[in-house]
Amino acid sequence: MSDLSPEIEERLVRVESAMAHLQHDIEQLNEALTDHFRRLQTFEDRFTRIEHNLENLADGVEERSPEDEKPPHY
Repeated sequence: MSDLSPEIEERLVRVESAMAHLQHDIEQLNEALTDHFRRLQTFEDRFTRIEHNLENLADGVEERSPEDEKPPHY
């Protein structure tokens, strides 16, 4: 037989149950956070590639002044 009173034993069971639920919730949040971090890293990698491509395109474009442009033919 337990040395604890029924009230204390009941409280202990409720606390242990609450802790088990919290642990489960923390594990789910950790999984979601890890997934979001991976997705964010993928977006950052894509952004870096796009930024690099835009810089390369900008380097390849000649700067032209409006005086160098031929007027449109009507």
